[in-house]
Amino acid sequence: MKILILNGSPRPNGNTAAMVNAFVDGAQENKHEITVIPVCKKKIAGCLACEYCHTKGEGQCIQKDDMQEIYPLLQEAEMIVLASPVYYHSFTGQLQCAINRIYALDKPAKLKKAALILSSGSDDVYGGAIYEYRNSFLEYLELEDMGIFTAFDKQNKSEEKLNELRQFGRSLRDETKGADMNTEKFIRAMDSGEKIKAGSFVHQHMVKLTNEAMRITARLNQGYHTPEEIRELMKELTGRELDNTFGMFPPFYTDCGKNLHIGKNVFINSGCQFQDQGGIYIGDGTLIGHSVVLATLNHDPDPEHRADLYPKPIYIGKNVWIGAHATVLQGVTIGDGAIVAAGAVVTKDVPAGAVVGGVPAKPIGKKVCEI
Repeated sequence: MKILILNGSPRPNGNTAAMVNAFVDGAQENKHEITVIPVCKKKIAGCLACEYCHTKGEGQCIQKDDMQEIYPLLQEAEMIVLASPVYYHSFTGQLQCAINRIYALDKPAKLKKAALILSSGSDDVYGGAIYEYRNSFLEYLELEDMGIFTAFDKQNKSEEKLNELRQFGRSLRDETKGADMNTEKFIRAMDSGEKIKAGSFVHQHMVKLTNEAMRITARLNQGYHTPEEIRELMKELTGRELDNTFGMFPPFYTDCGKNLHIGKNVFINSGCQFQDQGGIYIGDGTLIGHSVVLATLNHDPDPEHRADLYPKPIYIGKNVWIGAHATVLQGVTIGDGAIVAAGAVVTKDVPAGAVVGGVPAKPIGKKVCEI
């Protein structure tokens, strides 16, 4: 993917440049083609609002300054990153001039995605820049927001923040190569724990697997099936062989199936609902009661990005007993031999041999065993 970065910082070795460089390092690992424009080193005047570009100019700006070097890059870019220190609650003036001058091209045909990088000395000064980015820049150009990354005070140039930017660059791999997306790459993306953007190619493949799972579970849940037939349908659903000791009473529901891992001597009672995109691992000898819910996905709390997803796996140890109507949430590990009482909502790890119950689940009674 061709990514154009407009860096509005006047400091070539400043905090903004460090964030940009970290993002570039991550993105280049996936062979993205990156161009960084230090706009403060360019002679770019502000927009004159003369409308020459949309009349006689036919897309050409009347001002013949260094913006003419950027226009061809904008026409080829598939993603744009705006990077700036926060000056007076917004972008630097130099970057603002470059943003306004994009108007000459109206909406570059290949440009589909955008991201924002901001650095500052305080955490309460981002509002103006973020508002303009979301409500003017993204909205007018009809771009998909890939993320907003901010750093203030000691966060600037911190290894934690730079790693966040590197990881963001790396995460663009599956977002941009839809033709290469398959179930193996989808599982890798889910196992990474990184955010899954709504509408991304990873998300689109998730929808594909959901429809496949609905087709298979519809057959599973219709009429009577022998234990052998159930195992064959579950093999088709998960893409894995199941041990002859596996047992299930349908109906059973899942919206994926391909990241569900089931051990030996496992029994799943009727009405269970498994959301396994983030990974569900069930150890040998485990018993799962009626209508248990295992949920491995969480939504972004930001209302404007609520459709974005965060996957985390659920690990269930050996010889675990999960009672009817219990719910286990993403990221939870249940230790060997533990018991989850009926109706419990498990939000935290359960130690081996423990008995938990309630909402949220807490230890009740004594351990049933020491493992």
